[in-house]
Amino acid sequence: MKGTKRTIAFKKTAACPASATLLSYRAAGLSEEAAVSVKDHLELCDFCCAELPLLAHHQPQVAGTNNPPDMPMDLRILAESILEATKRYIRYKKS
Repeated sequence: MKGTKRTIAFKKTAACPASATLLSYRAAGLSEEAAVSVKDHLELCDFCCAELPLLAHHQPQVAGTNNPPDMPMDLRILAESILEATKRYIRYKKS
């Protein structure tokens, strides 16, 4: 991957490692080969470089619990407004 240009689109692609892999990379829990692969990818991918520090806020779940992490209130309000706007648009298109 070295020598490849960075992608222009700021999005996760099929070439990007999964978030769980990035978490393992951050915790130094990958094999040396896998860690080198992720490191090489991070040199080329702005999206994953941005995602990695966000994963610092990830709280590992305790085994046996299925409680999702709390969503920040501003993100919840944004998501709810987008969902409501989408519902209104769908109702409008059906009428």
